Amino acid sequence: MIVPESGIYECDSGCGHQWSTDVKGHRFPPLPDGCKGGGWKLKAKAPIK
Repeated sequence: MIVPESGIYECDSGCGHQWSTDVKGHRFPPLPDGCKGGGWKLKAKAPIK
């Protein structure tokens, strides 16, 4: 899946402990082993300059 917006993402499992900083247009990394989530959700947008 391609990152739609640069920022900090967390797994959608609700555990709140897995996060990833991603850049728009790149591919999301796979979820960590043992994570029960199905993908990444945006937690904080990257600042626009």
